[in-house]
Amino acid sequence: MPSIYADTALRPPLPSFVGERRPVAGGAGWSIRDWAWLVLLSLLALAARCIRLGHQPFWLDEVFTYQRIHLDTAALIADSFANRHMPNYFLLLRSLMPPQPDFAALRLPSALFGALSVGVVFAIGRRVAGRFAGGVAALLMALAPTQVQYGQEARSYTLLLLLIAIALWGLAGLARQPARAALGWRRPGGLRLEWTAWLAGTIGALDLLGDAMPWLLASNAVLFCIWRYLRAAHPPAAAHGFRRIWLWTQALVLACCLPFYLAIYVASSARMLDVFDWVPALSWHGLWVVAGSTYLMRPAEVVQFGLMPAGVAVLSPCVAALCGLGLFRLRGHLEGRVLGLAFAVLPLSLLAVSLVKPMLVPRYLLWSAVPFFVLAGIGAAALPRRWRPLAAVALSLLCLLNLWPVYRVEAKPRWDRTAAMLATVAQPGDTIYVDDPNAPTMLATLQPRGQPPLDSKALVTGQLDLAVARWKQGSRVWAVNGRSALGQRESLAGFEAKLVELGRPQQTTALGREITVLEFAPPPAG
Repeated sequence: MPSIYADTALRPPLPSFVGERRPVAGGAGWSIRDWAWLVLLSLLALAARCIRLGHQPFWLDEVFTYQRIHLDTAALIADSFANRHMPNYFLLLRSLMPPQPDFAALRLPSALFGALSVGVVFAIGRRVAGRFAGGVAALLMALAPTQVQYGQEARSYTLLLLLIAIALWGLAGLARQPARAALGWRRPGGLRLEWTAWLAGTIGALDLLGDAMPWLLASNAVLFCIWRYLRAAHPPAAAHGFRRIWLWTQALVLACCLPFYLAIYVASSARMLDVFDWVPALSWHGLWVVAGSTYLMRPAEVVQFGLMPAGVAVLSPCVAALCGLGLFRLRGHLEGRVLGLAFAVLPLSLLAVSLVKPMLVPRYLLWSAVPFFVLAGIGAAALPRRWRPLAAVALSLLCLLNLWPVYRVEAKPRWDRTAAMLATVAQPGDTIYVDDPNAPTMLATLQPRGQPPLDSKALVTGQLDLAVARWKQGSRVWAVNGRSALGQRESLAGFEAKLVELGRPQQTTALGREITVLEFAPPPAG
């Protein structure tokens, strides 16, 4: 069989485009300094995610996580598929948790996965463009407000981020040495680790969350670019060998993932898109919220489709400019196509789908921040060496100042305080009226430990006519206005207008920004 390196198998692999100079030489051998930076940046990311980890209460999605991990295995799997989720993350989380985990314990795995993904981002940036590029990319990833927010949430998004980052590291290695990538696993000199990283990361991501489906499209577009380059710049054996490995890996991905998606399809009665009815309609405001929170270092509101005030406004245009410069520096290189496609395919896919069914929310685009920040790191590596230390210190300070508001602002509704208040003041025979359909679930899950269940002494209902009827019979009514998840909240004035039959509230208590409790005394006897 002819060698894929033309006339000798000992010829070193060519750069991505023959005759073109690489932007930066990201050598293969790691020094102690490289490992030190990887560990330091990962620890910085872990610290950023562990600060006040349990301060914010659970919101609706985290309550669902809490409830699901307390089911038996068969019920957990069935409930996951019925709600269009893979069961794997919840099974993993249940195996790691104590019987009654608190907020911090349930979120700690997400913080760890987020910190590990920062280390992988450093490795990607270093592989493509050197240590400084990897360091800047990892720093942005470590201190990006939205990344920190989801690193403090008991959901699977940061694990998905880690798996796709591992797969992207493998793809970047294949693109850097495409001729060796065609050798496969068995022949000497083949990129076994890179192929394995892409394959394991892709299968793991697809078997974790449906949000990874655009990654399969993006990575196959990259593999097509590598195959096309081999056809143009190498003997036919190279392209044939690469295509054979590519097809085998695709078959393996489908074999490992299709059963899970078929199970979701069947369990959801083929109505898989109905679950996205809560996503706001496509708008310019929505595009800015998604772009600002995912890529431009702006913290996002959790239950409001908006952005928190910027800690350092100048950081957003700076990061956008660095990403553009990184793309420019990688023009004409396979690595540029890897990162460009990995970044662009997800938002463009969701944007196209959103023209029919809105799906643009920050958490669905979270993993595309990995190639974005790597490109920004490559752009930063264009700085002269003598300026780099000063630039790194300035960027670190700006990122820390920009992140600080995340720890201070109430990002999630205080259903914990609401449950604690009602557990104290509600008396037997009282009625608790809620306007959010998920409020009973929030109150039941977040009630103080050691207290009897709230519904054992009061009726919790979302039916206004029932609440009014009980009030007429002498029941005190506690009316709760607030939301548990993303969506429209009825104004307090509109909420009070619905309750006009109950008269004026005896007391109004605001519990944070999102929840207000109104107390209506029973009518006078007779």
